[in-house]
Amino acid sequence: GIGPEATSPATFPKVKRGRVDYAKLHDFVSRPRFLELPALPISHSFGKTSQGPAGLPQCIVRCFSACRLPEWNAELPLEGTVQGSFTWAFIKALAAGNFESSVGQFQRQLVVAMEDLRRDFSGVEQSPVVHLSRTASLDDLVFGVAGASPAQP
Repeated sequence: GIGPEATSPATFPKVKRGRVDYAKLHDFVSRPRFLELPALPISHSFGKTSQGPAGLPQCIVRCFSACRLPEWNAELPLEGTVQGSFTWAFIKALAAGNFESSVGQFQRQLVVAMEDLRRDFSGVEQSPVVHLSRTASLDDLVFGVAGASPAQP
């Protein structure tokens, strides 16, 4: 569980891997890599933090995932070097918003960048996902304080 009195780490349900069809991946540089990581012992020391429900600290979390669970990432020869397609699209989306976009604007630019890759490379089936904590918002800046408005041109 999670909390000041908890002695065990947070637990998440195990995700089924499914079968990997390597025949579909013959044109790609990347191959699926699986990690089985053991749970790590943690200790909680909250000190002076803003408290949320059940005494937990309130956090603003934005998690950007390269693809949905049933999809695979792709590493492609882009701009002279092999790199992750999500990493490439992530940087392109940040640059498109002059590194000052809201999370919602950034997400739209990220989708556009991935669509550009799909036009140039057949078989790229990645759908970037943005996960937000309860206290985060699509109006927050990607790199900034919660609730701050993006700079207007």
